Amino acid sequence: MTQGHAGELSAGELSEPREQLNAPLLDMHRALTSLIDRLGTLDTSNQRIEACTDPELKLVMASQRDTTRKHVAMLLEWMRRRDPKLDKELRDVLFKAGPIAAQFHYDEKI
Repeated sequence: MTQGHAGELSAGELSEPREQLNAPLLDMHRALTSLIDRLGTLDTSNQRIEACTDPELKLVMASQRDTTRKHVAMLLEWMRRRDPKLDKELRDVLFKAGPIAAQFHYDEKI
């Protein structure tokens, strides 16, 4: 187990022995790891597209990025269907009008 800053694990690493974890939890770990990978790819793609000077290459890379977005959405949906608490949080937060943080009634202003 290799840990990063403040005890965080690197993507894909387990924090507990594999034999102590059940199959659904391991599948969720796989999904989370894939989501982290896809989000990193999305960030890298956006930067490359922004920096690219060739219009045709930009279009090719944008197509790849859009496929990555679909993968992110599919992974989130898979996770939502298997985690009732995540499902509730996503339903409470997504697709709402107005300021995002306002619905949580934070007392402090940033």
